[in-house]
Amino acid sequence: MSHQPRKSHPYVRTDTDRMARVRRYFAQPGFEKMLQLVWKRYASLEEAKGHIVLRGANAEECEAVNTFFGRYEQPGADIRISLAQFASELKGSAFPFTIPELHEILVGSPLLTNADLKLLAETEWHALFDNVRSSYGESCAQLAPVVKDWLAGLEAGAAGGYRPLRELWRMSPETAERELGIAVKAWNLLLNGEAARLVGGRAQVAIRIPVLAALASGYPHALDRNQAGGRLFFHALRYAHQEGQALCLADASSLGEVANATTGIDSLVARDIYRRAGVLDDDISSSVHLYLPFGGAMKGPFVMTLRQVEAAAVLPLVHHVYVVENPAVFSTLADVTDKLSFTETTEGHETTGPLLMCTSGPASAAALRLLDRYMEEGRMHGSLYYSGDFDIKGIETGNVLAMRYAECYAPWFFDSDRYQATLKQGDSVFVSFSKEELVRLEKTQAVWDKLLCVAMGAGGYKLFQEQLMDALIQAWLCEVRK
Repeated sequence: MSHQPRKSHPYVRTDTDRMARVRRYFAQPGFEKMLQLVWKRYASLEEAKGHIVLRGANAEECEAVNTFFGRYEQPGADIRISLAQFASELKGSAFPFTIPELHEILVGSPLLTNADLKLLAETEWHALFDNVRSSYGESCAQLAPVVKDWLAGLEAGAAGGYRPLRELWRMSPETAERELGIAVKAWNLLLNGEAARLVGGRAQVAIRIPVLAALASGYPHALDRNQAGGRLFFHALRYAHQEGQALCLADASSLGEVANATTGIDSLVARDIYRRAGVLDDDISSSVHLYLPFGGAMKGPFVMTLRQVEAAAVLPLVHHVYVVENPAVFSTLADVTDKLSFTETTEGHETTGPLLMCTSGPASAAALRLLDRYMEEGRMHGSLYYSGDFDIKGIETGNVLAMRYAECYAPWFFDSDRYQATLKQGDSVFVSFSKEELVRLEKTQAVWDKLLCVAMGAGGYKLFQEQLMDALIQAWLCEVRK
């Protein structure tokens, strides 16, 4: 494998690419009428029930139906479509969204059901906001303008966070008021500088989420994203970015399309939104395992947390980066390398050789940030090779890396040829895909190999990295010995 040195590699954000593909796919003319009927029916029933009918469907509409549902409808027919089937196909596709989420992505606003419209006119709904505002003085004088705007948008059903708040309010108005109050108080503490003063003075440039949560509610986990108040707080911060508002303590430059997406926010993008607002989240739990054969004291295997990745002054200059999904594979490759006797050093060499990385499943924020830095800072002169399991999760992880690091990504024993060759080995035992997995495979595509998922579906079996161990060892040692 011979590669010309590069200073850096452009890359794309996974979520940006996915949102763009969603919009391109459903922008096809054949979906226009279908989607309008779906929105209307869902608004009427407030859930994925009932049917719509495309009457006298034209050729474009038939093509859209046939492609999306796997049917064979002909122009001129009245096509009956179940909303439950539409929702099921949507959830199992490459764009796993609900119908309301799809509406918000395509239209740019929440899908208001008939009940939503009625709710907006109800006195109790408005009272929720009146109660939250009342604790900030007459005319909300103690509330920052951007907070006031966000509350007004929520009340009108036009701001991010409306739908989760509305659902929470339906279950318990008291809980909705409490959680919204926590989000508002936390945001206002940030904006007016009070949070910084309470934890050490205005010179402090950032505050940890649990500390801010404790100040706002008395409970350190109240702003976690798995808590209602935490989700609302995150929506509030993202709203400020969407509106181009300047947050205190932070640069409020636009996060672009990724920040506008209502779903699919990856961990690094979420961290960016928090940090631009002067809020720090957990940068210790997220970690990545690394092994650098010629790294000297940094040889490893060793672990870097997200905090360490971001704090590192200079990353080791490497040639290729080899990423594996499974810890056992990573450790085995390190084991066989440790048994080698190296007579040469990297002194005078352009790089410290290859870097081995283990994601332990889907790539963590620490892994992605480390790879981002290698690309952005030109500290990798070769390619990013990825080897994963031949299953749904392996393909999904590969797609994240392939789309994010497009120009330097390459599969490592992870393509249709390798899959088919391994299946032909008669002395191996394989695990079958379930029926549900086979359906998902039909709607999934590996970015780097359009035939891979087709081959996996036809083969009917999963393959795991551990079953390719001999080939991986030989290729890795060949690279190490260069």
